[in-house]
Amino acid sequence: MAAQAIDDPVLSTLPDLQAGDDKPTHLRIEAWLERLINSGQLQPEQRLPSEVDLSSALGVSRMTLRQALGSLESKGFLVRKRGRWGGNFVARPRFEYDLPGLPGFTEQMSRSHALAGAEVVRASTATPSEEVRHALGLHRGDRVHRVVRVRSANQMPVALEDSSYPASLFPDFLTQPLTGSLYAVLRRYGHPPYSATEVLEPASASPEHADMLQMDEGSPLMLVRRTVCDTEGLPVEHSLDYFRPDRVRITLRTQLDQAPRAEVETTARVPRPGA
Repeated sequence: MAAQAIDDPVLSTLPDLQAGDDKPTHLRIEAWLERLINSGQLQPEQRLPSEVDLSSALGVSRMTLRQALGSLESKGFLVRKRGRWGGNFVARPRFEYDLPGLPGFTEQMSRSHALAGAEVVRASTATPSEEVRHALGLHRGDRVHRVVRVRSANQMPVALEDSSYPASLFPDFLTQPLTGSLYAVLRRYGHPPYSATEVLEPASASPEHADMLQMDEGSPLMLVRRTVCDTEGLPVEHSLDYFRPDRVRITLRTQLDQAPRAEVETTARVPRPGA
């Protein structure tokens, strides 16, 4: 996308850097650009004028301008690229994903005023991996329904979900609608999600992940390993969720002298029949 010209009408109303309060100049510039981005006057992937042109138009030093641009970058409003085709670009918005409370992806995207979507990549009944078998408290020989989906927000891929469910609890799970809320399916079986243990880890995109999430191989991902239990403490889901950190911002809230709300103890589980 072409660079935004300094004389473009969008940038024609410069901020008043001589206002009467004590707010530093770089904060005034930051607030001005943030308003333009939030209002949609500056669009995602648009390149701002060069730092030389912008600082000259504002009547400030490049150091002052860079303070404002650096702050906007840290807040996720700008992406700063180097090289011949580099510059300061308006970032695509990141969708909020709040771990506590076990809301599903569809509900999470609704809170961010985004349209959620799901593409089923794989759905099968199979022998679980050692990690899944242990997390779900299964015996050797037990099977799981494994569902792999690409989750999107406003038609942009933002996450890859690799979820497993005990086949003995959900006998015809794969005949259910798999593009909507899978937690709604669990509720229909009488095993509503109630508590979860979630572990966040950094990861990098494998060739398969990169292809499904439309990103470069080796790009950073945020992995959330989640085990969900129902109201009786029975494990009903184990999932590996890979999020694009450039499109999703994960929030974890804590309270003084308490563990993070997103991590709920699940050690007091009801034994699975036959265990």
